[in-house]
Amino acid sequence: MRTQLSLAVLLALSSTAWGQKPAMLQLTAPPTLVNCSPVTQSPCMSARITPVSSDGKPAPFVLPAPNDLANLITLSSADGEIHPFYASVGAGPDATQHGNVSLLVLDISGSMNQPSPGAASRYAALKSSVADFINGMQEGVDRIAIVPFESHDVVPTIQSAVYVTTKADALAQLNAMPSPAAKNNTALYQAIFTGVESLRRELSSLAHDGHTAESLQPHLIVMTDGKNEVMPGDDPQLLTGELGLQQAAAQVQASHLDVIGIGFGDREAIDTAAMQKLSRRFFYAADAGELLAALHSSRSAVSHEIQITWLLPESSRVALMGHDHQWNATFRTMDGASLQSAPIRWIAPATNAPTFTRLALAPELQALIQVHPSAESGWTMFVLHTLLFAAAFVAMLILWFWVPRLIWGEQYAGMVPQRSKRWSNGTAVTSASSVQIRSIETPPSGFETNGAVSVPVQRSASQTTQIQPRDEFSRTRLTFDR
Repeated sequence: MRTQLSLAVLLALSSTAWGQKPAMLQLTAPPTLVNCSPVTQSPCMSARITPVSSDGKPAPFVLPAPNDLANLITLSSADGEIHPFYASVGAGPDATQHGNVSLLVLDISGSMNQPSPGAASRYAALKSSVADFINGMQEGVDRIAIVPFESHDVVPTIQSAVYVTTKADALAQLNAMPSPAAKNNTALYQAIFTGVESLRRELSSLAHDGHTAESLQPHLIVMTDGKNEVMPGDDPQLLTGELGLQQAAAQVQASHLDVIGIGFGDREAIDTAAMQKLSRRFFYAADAGELLAALHSSRSAVSHEIQITWLLPESSRVALMGHDHQWNATFRTMDGASLQSAPIRWIAPATNAPTFTRLALAPELQALIQVHPSAESGWTMFVLHTLLFAAAFVAMLILWFWVPRLIWGEQYAGMVPQRSKRWSNGTAVTSASSVQIRSIETPPSGFETNGAVSVPVQRSASQTTQIQPRDEFSRTRLTFDR
């Protein structure tokens, strides 16, 4: 309950500082048909949505962890409700690419070894929350540097911050932090003063490389569980006292950077008044959950476009013919609000199967395998392939034996034995007018002598004559019948 209230406060403050609060979802790209084979033969659908304010402008929101994003989105249709099996956050429609440039300055003073709710120590809770925060970064887009501070080697440690663009490199920096030691005090003022210098130097380097100020979102996040404390034996010339506080606060004000202060642990031990002067936004976190929510506030300054991909209930593209699909998307934000979209509509052609717009990407197929194991594996896939093979074999037999007889029928007809001409021994005479006259003899009586040549019977008046006109392809025959 405390985490949800903290998230609500974060969103309220973020909307005040950076723009209006999201009110609904808007479709930024029309839905497309996706080929999800070989994982499944059923077609998939993909679309892009983004949270917008009540006047239709892109609005910032707190990013959840990438693995939780798909579960926060629900698609409602006539077939029921489903969650997309894949959801990915990209750049917002209000900019080609917005990258967060974050410098995390984390307190490792001796008091961080004290117990924390749900963790062995405040330091353990800190590492757990920062690891979850790193897991939500956009690789190749966001830049992050993680440096510890206490009261020794404060300036060189923060000035040597390295901004990385991959989760693995950021986690390596987190795991390389030394454990809090009892001798460590808290040089809070100096850490903030030097952190501003480091972040400004990184922004200047990015501007030299061609990045514009509009494409970057810089954040200096300073976490402490106490107050500025400098003792003999610490680094010399550290900022301390009221003058040190004024110098550090002036540095923050002149930089115009988004400095986020987080007080973690015992509220009574935190110098809240000083943290409010040293940061543009200050949050208190009592446990790891609230600390993670405070860390997420650094990402609420950018609107994002969400790509979602879901599985259709139809078994094939053919089954989609003539269907008018409509879905209503609902996005449940981290503060518990519910954003809804206008109907996402896709109409399939009525006379033929729709064509795929694109192939599913590798991350989409991996997500589909995890959420919806292939229903066409095992015996079903074996039977399907067997039937396809049998159908192909039958088609080959038809092509091999039947088609040649259809095309070259006369040649195959000549292979059939001719009937014996035992009742016919006629002769044909062609007249000058191209009329063929056939004289048919009577069957032999059986009393003829061997070798005797039969003499054609002379034509009589009782015989009939049949005359057929000769066309382009045949001759007219005159047939004499008895």
